[in-house]
Amino acid sequence: MESPARDSILLEDFGQKVDLTRRIREVLLNYPEGTTVLKELIQNADDAGATRVRLCLDRRPHSTVSLLSDSLAQWQGPSLLAYNDAVFTEEDFVSISRIGGSSKHGQSWKTGRFG
Repeated sequence: MESPARDSILLEDFGQKVDLTRRIREVLLNYPEGTTVLKELIQNADDAGATRVRLCLDRRPHSTVSLLSDSLAQWQGPSLLAYNDAVFTEEDFVSISRIGGSSKHGQSWKTGRFG
């Protein structure tokens, strides 16, 4: 009998051969400025079946005393907090675990099916 941990999704080999840091940098550099991020947060909430979406712009600076690295201090300024009341499923986890692996493309009812 196989161990339950062996069947766990966390042990799945995703087969990715991508420099994740470089890929994330490319995504951020190519992400359009403006309200696109707000639309995407709302679109994702809609696709997940959320009935509530809350966005909060936190303009406060935050402490830099207990950071893992001093280089993180520059990121302790204002932030956008997003909340929705949808449940994050195992399928959602699998989808975000794969770069460019959105599962919405074949789901015509999803707002984000086009990317």
